[in-house]
Amino acid sequence: MRSILAMGIIAILLSACNPLESSELSLEDAIPDNAALIFRVNDPTTLRLDLRNCDFVLPSSRGEKEPNLMHLLEELKGLTTEDPGYLVALPNAADSLSYIYISEIPPAKQVSDSLSTREHVDEKDDDVEELEEVSTPWFSSETASLRFSGKDSLLITEKKWLKTATHPDRELVRLLRSAGQGKTASLYIQASQLDSMYTGSEDQSGSGWTDLAHSLALDLHASQDLLQWTGVGTITDSVSTLLSLFANTQPVVNTLASLSPEGADGLLTISFTDEAVFKANQQKQYKDVKVADTLFQTTEEVGLVFQGTNKAVLINTYGALSLSEFLQDSRSSVYEYQGKEIGILESSPLLEEAFPSIITGFKITHYTVLDNAFIFCDNKSFMELMIRNINSGKTFDNSVIYESARSELAEASSLLLIADGRKLGDEISKYIPKALLTDNSSDLPEHVFAFQLVADRSFCHLNTFVKRKSSSRKKQGVAPLFTVELDAPLATNPQFVTDHRNDKKEIVVQDTENNLYLISTSGKILWKKALEGRVQGRIEQIDLYKNGRLQLAFTTSNQFLVLDRNGREVAPFEMTFSGPILNPLAVFDYEGNRNYRFVVTQGSDIRMFNGKGKIVEGFKYTKADTAILDRPRHFRIGSRDYLVFKLEDGTLKILNRVGNTRVAVKEQIDFSENDVYLNNNRFIVTDKTGTLFAVDTKGKIIKTRFNLAEDHGMDATIKSLSLMNDNELTIKGNKASLDLGVYTKPRIFYIYDKIYVSVTDIQTQRAYLFDSSALPFPNFPVYAASPIDLSDIDNNRSIEIVAKFEENSLIVYTVN
Repeated sequence: MRSILAMGIIAILLSACNPLESSELSLEDAIPDNAALIFRVNDPTTLRLDLRNCDFVLPSSRGEKEPNLMHLLEELKGLTTEDPGYLVALPNAADSLSYIYISEIPPAKQVSDSLSTREHVDEKDDDVEELEEVSTPWFSSETASLRFSGKDSLLITEKKWLKTATHPDRELVRLLRSAGQGKTASLYIQASQLDSMYTGSEDQSGSGWTDLAHSLALDLHASQDLLQWTGVGTITDSVSTLLSLFANTQPVVNTLASLSPEGADGLLTISFTDEAVFKANQQKQYKDVKVADTLFQTTEEVGLVFQGTNKAVLINTYGALSLSEFLQDSRSSVYEYQGKEIGILESSPLLEEAFPSIITGFKITHYTVLDNAFIFCDNKSFMELMIRNINSGKTFDNSVIYESARSELAEASSLLLIADGRKLGDEISKYIPKALLTDNSSDLPEHVFAFQLVADRSFCHLNTFVKRKSSSRKKQGVAPLFTVELDAPLATNPQFVTDHRNDKKEIVVQDTENNLYLISTSGKILWKKALEGRVQGRIEQIDLYKNGRLQLAFTTSNQFLVLDRNGREVAPFEMTFSGPILNPLAVFDYEGNRNYRFVVTQGSDIRMFNGKGKIVEGFKYTKADTAILDRPRHFRIGSRDYLVFKLEDGTLKILNRVGNTRVAVKEQIDFSENDVYLNNNRFIVTDKTGTLFAVDTKGKIIKTRFNLAEDHGMDATIKSLSLMNDNELTIKGNKASLDLGVYTKPRIFYIYDKIYVSVTDIQTQRAYLFDSSALPFPNFPVYAASPIDLSDIDNNRSIEIVAKFEENSLIVYTVN
């Protein structure tokens, strides 16, 4: 977050209760004074979709009594409102939490105060099954300008906190209104208010917010394989917290992962540019610190390595002489192992006394020196394992755990904890509140946990997350990357489109409620847009303004639309047509200079629009003799353009740019369901008897009888032809026999100078992938309920495929 956010939080500490001058009740005025958690929701729809698809948001096993953030997120998953607002958690008389959602009523809908009851599920059948576990109804009550919703009808009806509340602090109001702009949701925590709920509780193991910080402001990031909180925390001089250990310090770049073993379960490090300042901070909290003034004064990074029952301490310095001399004088013996000198010490609490903030119950028995770094162990075997790993390059910075977390972390940290989320739960909870963690459920995927603090004057930047391990990407073969669940069953085949900002790929797909989705390469739903009808064919990408920014162009059953990357309609391309269903959109770019021609066909009508949405007056072919069967095609041979139309009466029209006949095709063709292609400078198409018609630029026809079934499939490029007939696939004359099934048309992909051909058996829901010799790729088929799309989504020269998965979800696989 920006520093202005941090300064806003700092102002909370002033606790000044200046009344707001406005007499009209605002959202912030209505927040109860005793709120333990304040969750600002900027985009309820996106948040609900993100949480529903996140593998780390599971029903909390700790119950409502404990202010666990997982329970808060569960409440958010069930919100049906589309209105931004605040979800507030506050203690109630039953010593548990009540949740209130506060939102503004649009002026046109403002009514007098009334109480209504509604089930916390949508009317749509698709949503009922997922949310049926929420058995308690939600109640809502409205004032002139605000709506209050919650499960406690008495709380919602009486709204006693509105009658007795003092106005919130001006700076808190400013913070709530300005912070988190552009974020889906943000969380605000008053640590003392939250911990007060544990007073008198038999189990206070989940508390500790005041041990972490005075107050916190965190943005939520959720995708299928990541649940992340980022923001800032504040400290005060009067209260000792984890963050206050790093007051007036600055972090250094973390290096100790390169000295830790690859198989470690986790690594905890602290760093500082001035050891004297850090020591003074420790002495405020740990009165027994009795470290010699000069022994650790050149230390800038301390690490604690965990592996099974073993631990090691790492220290990085910029001047090792004092500590090295002290250890030499203290050791009882020394020996050499793999070129490293290992010193043996009498069991000593030296490090525990020097760094009580992170090291407890650790007694040194062995150590070694590597330039200006020191490794300390409490047993011989682990020390030797550490040296073996360093010598062989098998270090923690090359591990699956570290690699999985690296992209989410800042390079320099005041405190950094990276761990296998399944193995170090107890260690993790020593440093942060348990409520920031997911429950250690067997339903969770293999994941890493990270917690990072970066000191910055009187506050710290916080970053904590759980993330799916990325080991599958390093394995050869096929592995699922993520799945995404939609609000309704898929209606179209998911396809890749390009994100013009980074040249990576995103996914577009439509559901049966006619909602169009844009999904990122990490599985995050970026937006959902309601359309009037079903998308016809594939969505095209265009650069309408010739500035590198791409738009989505397509037809639905009754509209021709162009959307920008944010899902907004681009005028004047928001055209609606009455009459028969539109064919898929055809986009022609004759010279490759982005002077587009958009061809919309409907029945026998042809409309050609230019890049400004105007009808191209010079195009003469505006009415066909009979209905047009599919989208027209544009091909270029030499310097000539060919526009090809298939008509219902069997006519193959091949025209020039202005709509005059360029090639006369005299024979009528009983067209199959396959498209027209250009192959070896001939226009090829098949009929329902399986005969392939190849038409040259003079109109000469060559027929090849393949004796194909009527429902055969075909795809072709300039040099390649692929046919699918019953269970036999042919690629450039090479054949592969598949199991009996119902197969989609083949599709040819050409990526990194390599041909891939795919078909899907929609009966058994298996997708196959072959090379140009009709040889199957290893580890195929994979589960897929639709034809696949294939691309390199993140430019790492590994390909990915996307397909329908279950009825209302899609899946992305990586192929190595």
